[in-house]
Amino acid sequence: MDQKQRFINSMKFNATDRIPNMEIGVWDQTREEWVKQGMPKDAMEDCLFIQGNSFFGLDGVDWLDIETTLPYPFREEEILKEGERTITFKDEFGRIRKKLKIGQVGDTSMSMDQYLSFPVRDMDSFLEYKKGFEDNYDKRYPGNWEQAKKKAKESNRPLNLLPPRVIFGYYSMLREWMGTENLSCMFYDNPKLIDACLDFLTQYIFELLKKALNEVKIDYVIIHEDLCYKNGPLISPELFRKSFLPNYKMYVEFIKNNGVELVFVDTDGDFEKLIPLFLEAGVDGFVPLEVAAGMDPVYLRKKFGKSFAMWGGVDKREISKGKIEIEKIIKHLQPVIEQGGYIPTIDHTVQPGVSLENFKYYLKLKNKVLV
Repeated sequence: MDQKQRFINSMKFNATDRIPNMEIGVWDQTREEWVKQGMPKDAMEDCLFIQGNSFFGLDGVDWLDIETTLPYPFREEEILKEGERTITFKDEFGRIRKKLKIGQVGDTSMSMDQYLSFPVRDMDSFLEYKKGFEDNYDKRYPGNWEQAKKKAKESNRPLNLLPPRVIFGYYSMLREWMGTENLSCMFYDNPKLIDACLDFLTQYIFELLKKALNEVKIDYVIIHEDLCYKNGPLISPELFRKSFLPNYKMYVEFIKNNGVELVFVDTDGDFEKLIPLFLEAGVDGFVPLEVAAGMDPVYLRKKFGKSFAMWGGVDKREISKGKIEIEKIIKHLQPVIEQGGYIPTIDHTVQPGVSLENFKYYLKLKNKVLV
């Protein structure tokens, strides 16, 4: 059984020779520490997405390099002000941000940036901003599209429609345009703007993706949202049903009517209250199941049964503590692994507090129960 069929079977609760051995990624700071601890420098080219990494023996995935999230024409970051400790800059979305220079390694900062302004503030600014997402759809496809299609068709690995860094999602796109706080207020202060944005996003994503879906057989799609935090959703189930669910249903139907096998939602935090709504929309599973927010795979399987598939659910905090804690995690998760429909991975990118030795020991134990 090749990696593609193994992944599809596992996520559909069908028989498979073994469970896929996958992980998400690590911080740049983690890679730096692991090199100090003995990992070869060339063992990890893309640390933020390590699926398929041969040094750790991980199964991989492929994707089509279609840009969905940025306005066109694409712009580079523009430094507006640089001090001793911080840099203020305008990013690719047109947002103004301030970041700390201390602790920066590669693309990873040790703290969240401060967001100072966002491009969409009202209906007029939205009508102007959305011009960057109208037309020019071919510009969002890779220049070597025919070669990319050929490679995708020949691959024996599961094919994701979109690359991991630019995954489309409704809430996530509005958050990039407005900011979390502004968006939260906008549902009440200007609901017509929210409706206009969501309607436009559905039209936009249909037009953009129909070429890829018509020309390539896609195995799965991840909808990136991050619309929850530790204590629950950032949007109420009532608002989700009113504003997002109709568009979600159309998007998932569009995806599946074009031959896609599986649709997943990527969100951090506690999304339990939204699970019935996502399932109503036709979603097949969730990732990364953040344990610190109560998204324990054992609990979720007990409550919801086999109504959805899962990735993630390995507590990144416990992995850092040592072998005894790692053994407890694997033992805790083993019954769900054996039931199918679940790929155990660390529940986000791996922080530098996790030693190379602990990570390798975790993978060794995990491999024993993936048979």
